[in-house]
Amino acid sequence: MHHLEALPHPPSSIYGDCIRLQFSHIFPGNATFGQVHGYHFRIIAPGNVDAGHINFRIGDTPHIREIVGHIGYEIVPAQRGHGYAEKACRALAPFASKHYRSVIITADPANLVSIHIIEKLGARFLNEVAVPSDDIAYASGARRKKRYQWNVAIRAG
Repeated sequence: MHHLEALPHPPSSIYGDCIRLQFSHIFPGNATFGQVHGYHFRIIAPGNVDAGHINFRIGDTPHIREIVGHIGYEIVPAQRGHGYAEKACRALAPFASKHYRSVIITADPANLVSIHIIEKLGARFLNEVAVPSDDIAYASGARRKKRYQWNVAIRAG
């Protein structure tokens, strides 16, 4: 597992299709919960609008591989419907490929929008798993996760 100080500093900005990922900070993991260190980027839409965030987690604990994945994103409600999450994932892919050939992305089975985004990326469905009751995500209400593998080395799609 990478140590916080061992993570390389990312570019301050990563540009994609009409969006920019603005590096915000490296966040610490919590080994007790299987959480790992990672990168937090703001998703900046046209007009310098903050559209949400995308996280890239570095590590391969069961919590990451099975429940939350290496990449997680959230678009603020007012900016949804513009494809920013998919564009952010695609923009992040070259940076992610410096760490992994492929990454895990997960979604709650009821989150059809996120599942559609993941499928548009060209990620391959792996399986659906139950969230263990001792996983920190369970306390937040997560009960099942659909798991996908996305080959960032070729930037699928």
